[in-house]
Amino acid sequence: MDKKVCAIAGVGPGMGLALCRRFGREGFHVAMLGRTAARLSEIQEQLREEGIECSAYVADVTDRKAVATAFQRIGQDHGAPEVLIFNAFLRRTSAPSLLTELDVLDSVRVNVVGALHCVRQVVADMRYKRRGTILFTGGGSAIDPPVQVAALGIGKAGLRNLCFSLARELAYHDVHVATVTIFDHINPGTRFDPDTIAEEYWKLHVQPRDQWQLEVEYR
Repeated sequence: MDKKVCAIAGVGPGMGLALCRRFGREGFHVAMLGRTAARLSEIQEQLREEGIECSAYVADVTDRKAVATAFQRIGQDHGAPEVLIFNAFLRRTSAPSLLTELDVLDSVRVNVVGALHCVRQVVADMRYKRRGTILFTGGGSAIDPPVQVAALGIGKAGLRNLCFSLARELAYHDVHVATVTIFDHINPGTRFDPDTIAEEYWKLHVQPRDQWQLEVEYR
């Protein structure tokens, strides 16, 4: 357990993979959480071929017990995470006037409650050690909500609010909490290339204490 651990919840082939690469290149052991074992296995194989140490844990972030079990295993296998990145999200297409109660509740369960489940698994250790970084993948829909993805905007707004309040609470314990708020779709080969955006997360992690940012608006 000599390596520092970065736990990333919501790992897929886009932003999640890029974050695994970025922190893995810096010597972190990357503990990946995702809902689908087959997808995690493919990503794990790809990362290992690139020389990145990683492990995979199947958990739905809305399932509190599954998340707790996954983080317990991470701790046993590799040690407590120094970095947590919450990258999970739920996106459904619907205008606000057509939203159902379930649309809204599902968005909040994934985007906000899921984040809270993950935070609760790392925060006690970070407080005790007086160090750590918690980063969230935010969305521009939290600030400028588009009509067609109203539920996502509600969820991302809740996540942003959680991030801001958590940052103020944990700053007293020397734990850096921040969000990278992305204002467009992830698109390789453009300004919104996931590997380019992942660099912003790394910059937040290594920021000196007196320069901590609460939010990076990536436009």
